[in-house]
Amino acid sequence: MGLLPTRDRDKYALVAILAAVGIVYGYYTYLWEPKDTELTATQTHVDSLVVVNQRAKAELAQGKTQELKAEAERFANDLEVMRRLVPTGNEVPALLEQVSTAARRVGLDIADVTPLPLLQGDQYDAYKYRLSMRGDYHQIGTLLTNIGSLQRIVAPINLTLAPVTVMGGAKRARTQPVEARFEIQTYVARNVVVPPTKVKGGGDPEPSKPGERL
Repeated sequence: MGLLPTRDRDKYALVAILAAVGIVYGYYTYLWEPKDTELTATQTHVDSLVVVNQRAKAELAQGKTQELKAEAERFANDLEVMRRLVPTGNEVPALLEQVSTAARRVGLDIADVTPLPLLQGDQYDAYKYRLSMRGDYHQIGTLLTNIGSLQRIVAPINLTLAPVTVMGGAKRARTQPVEARFEIQTYVARNVVVPPTKVKGGGDPEPSKPGERL
């Protein structure tokens, strides 16, 4: 056993070395290695959570994008509906022609069309015209219904009816003719300016209040 130290000092040194090695081995085996395994497992779990979180964010962003696209499509559809209902400025003369055509279809002739002053609003301007014609109640009622049924918003308002006196020598008609006076009102987007031009008749009469109905 020549390899073993014989002096007490050397023996103590060897014991200290062996004790240190045992401590290091015990720390590595029972403390560091389990903790390292636990940390590795924790890191793997964290990495998987990061991947899941990133995937969830991507899916959420995609879903939000689809939601925004759907909302934009709804707004576009609403805008298209408004464009069909509210005429642009250069369509106002065409609307007047549609009203005149609707009158001829029920056997009426418009005697007078007078433009009224423009009523300016925050988003829309109101264009109004005063019309007069003669016919029976059925013809007048059908015409007003047809005007209200136009694709664009054209509202007949402020209707007044007055009986037409039949001349004494004339044969009494089966229906009482009346003279109808009313206004039509349509709307144009505020950023479009169309100065009203007089179609027929005298000067500018007193405008009625906006939104006044029959």
